[in-house]
Amino acid sequence: MKKHSKDASIFSLIIGIGLSTNAVYAESIFDSVSVDLAATSRFYLQDMDSNVQTLQNNQAKPRKLSYGSRLELKFNHKYQDVKFGARILGNWDKVDIERRYVDIREASAYKSWDDISVGGGIDTFFWGVSESINLINVLNQSDVIASLDGKVKLGQTFVSLHHRIFNGDITVYYLPTFRERSFPQRPSFGGQIVHTSIFEDDKKRGGIAARGVFYHNNVEFSLGYFKGTRRDPLFIKLSSKQAQLIPYYLQTENYLFDGVYLGTDATYKLEIKTGKEQSKGFFASNIGIEYPIFSLPTILQDLVLIAEYVFDDRGNTVESHGQNDIFIGTKFELTSSGNTQVRFLFSYDFDYKSQYAEISYQYRITDYVRIKAKMMGVLKDSTNDLRLHPLANEEFIKMSIHYAF
Repeated sequence: MKKHSKDASIFSLIIGIGLSTNAVYAESIFDSVSVDLAATSRFYLQDMDSNVQTLQNNQAKPRKLSYGSRLELKFNHKYQDVKFGARILGNWDKVDIERRYVDIREASAYKSWDDISVGGGIDTFFWGVSESINLINVLNQSDVIASLDGKVKLGQTFVSLHHRIFNGDITVYYLPTFRERSFPQRPSFGGQIVHTSIFEDDKKRGGIAARGVFYHNNVEFSLGYFKGTRRDPLFIKLSSKQAQLIPYYLQTENYLFDGVYLGTDATYKLEIKTGKEQSKGFFASNIGIEYPIFSLPTILQDLVLIAEYVFDDRGNTVESHGQNDIFIGTKFELTSSGNTQVRFLFSYDFDYKSQYAEISYQYRITDYVRIKAKMMGVLKDSTNDLRLHPLANEEFIKMSIHYAF
């Protein structure tokens, strides 16, 4: 599904542009067609670590500034009781060959009979309610080439059975394949990631999963289960003299819960993940609150204050940098028209005193054109923090301008 081929990536972009110019014809075949074509750029505030650069001397020299292009195509069609969907992504980067790829994020079909439906193919699924780290979002592999926060996902092969009940729905999944994570040249995660991975017990399983979502008055909650290969790998150093890292994937069993309570003055959120890894039990949670502010309507629209606390007792095998961390932030729109959207998030680690911050910005110029920007940085780190320390010199700013229709 992924090809590290410059020629293939350029070819896909040319095909995509051709399809976009014939969108009217495509809409006569599909129920809906959308195209998002973007010019992208990424600027790193510091040079790459010299040890990592030495290992990557067979590739284009990593630079502080790189630029490229991105194309996303979406198609949807319904034939009788069957819904078809497809989403294809093509990306090209001037410097980083790992950012040159074509990927199928969705190619699925769903058939319905009254309250029952079955599905199959490739799709992306989102589980969770938190703003910072979604602990229970476990089905899809994260696309760290696109984003470090785990919000962007790769497609996952699946077969599903869905049953709608009077106050919610229940779905079971069979995931036949596992996708290894792909890593760009930068951020380097403290070393060069080799392409050969190791799996616990030599098992490489997509897994099985189930989830029930339920509604009652102002409460929405879900119960879930997952068993298979953990999507987030650990990193093993191959040599004490060289900064080469090999991904190591654990087997995991998860019991999952997430819930939202819509209060009169605030929204309360909770995610819990517990289970077993390496024959040991673990517990992780994210508890948060979102508080809207209505006192500045002429300046800021939809202003929301965010506070979340993330705890994970897995120590060195934790899946994210949220192990004993508090996240605070905000999201808002600058004008009543909603042209400008801003989101800010800051985290502080009570164990290692590490600090992390990110800010994202989006401005809609017209109905078809918008600008996106995001900056992330490790403000303070500790060598004992295995998640944030490798990113200490990898702060970057990325910008893109999108034409979508």
